[in-house]
Amino acid sequence: MGNTIPVALERQINRRNKMGRPINKRFLGEPTAAGNEIKVQFNDGTGSMPGYIVKQKASKRFECSNAGGTKTDICLLVDKASASLLAGEMSITVDDNGTPRRVTKIASRVVVMNNGVRQAWDFTGTGAVVEMEEAGTGVGAGVDVTLGTDDDVLTGADDIEGDD
Repeated sequence: MGNTIPVALERQINRRNKMGRPINKRFLGEPTAAGNEIKVQFNDGTGSMPGYIVKQKASKRFECSNAGGTKTDICLLVDKASASLLAGEMSITVDDNGTPRRVTKIASRVVVMNNGVRQAWDFTGTGAVVEMEEAGTGVGAGVDVTLGTDDDVLTGADDIEGDD
């Protein structure tokens, strides 16, 4: 049997996977004048839309909201173009030296991109980092010119992938 150590079955069953390094909360939430919130594309079941991360639930699960805050859903981070997102899925895009890439995993200051490369990220893209897509500097009224509705927009948001 070798050098095995018996462990109670209850301990094995109740053992939880750890999330790793969560994203710093200053990068989550509604867009602010500082412009350092992560922009996402997500599908809440009514279609793909730009938004931001409200809360991190697990390493690849996030609570996302649209610009007006009228649609919120818990979504799984996937490697798909925004038009291909299914209900409950989301994508994050970074600029890798002029090439848009989708994120397959994100941690505190590192992303794994869809080409398999692990790289540090920030909102500037200067140096040996990729540029994260920003949610902008605020929320503006959409076509109906009323804030707090489904058609609100992220003002000043990056659009690296051209999916807005």
